[in-house]
Amino acid sequence: MGGCQAQDTSHSLQNAGAYPLQEVLYTPSAPVLSTEEGIHILQEIHSGCCGAQAGTRMLANKALRAGYFWPTMKQDAIRLVSKCERCQKHSSLIHQPAEPLTTMLSPYPFMQWGMDIVGPFSLAAGQRKFLLVAIDYFTKWVEAELLARITEGEVMKFIWKNIVCHFGIPKEIISDNGRQFQGRRIQE
Repeated sequence: MGGCQAQDTSHSLQNAGAYPLQEVLYTPSAPVLSTEEGIHILQEIHSGCCGAQAGTRMLANKALRAGYFWPTMKQDAIRLVSKCERCQKHSSLIHQPAEPLTTMLSPYPFMQWGMDIVGPFSLAAGQRKFLLVAIDYFTKWVEAELLARITEGEVMKFIWKNIVCHFGIPKEIISDNGRQFQGRRIQE
């Protein structure tokens, strides 16, 4: 479409069938707006009554899906989002893990357990305020027990009573390496 102006583009769209432009499929029914009208549309989509505070790429795509187009749409979306105070406040948050997530597989039941301590909670009977939780990676079976203190000895008793006596000796116990899980007896 070379050096077409906005009004020329509108005429061209009406004479053409559906066509791709910058990896987006446009149809003849999409009206070509002026930049001012386009910015108003973007503001409504971004922060109007049903606004979703969308980022630049999503904002431009929502306008396209709603049937709007103007030549500077992407640049206008970038400018609008970069001036939005709420977007700037929350955009610095990283919404993905620092490292790629990996799947942990266990070839058979009760071979691999994950353990962690949750709490402190409000006091329960016997001055117990911590919850020791173990989950089998294969079956997702949960064993849990309330504890008053979180010591290596208490963790050992829990492993013996709730895991070894019921399911046998596990090949591996995975924890967050808190000091209760780092004792010599537990490592063996």
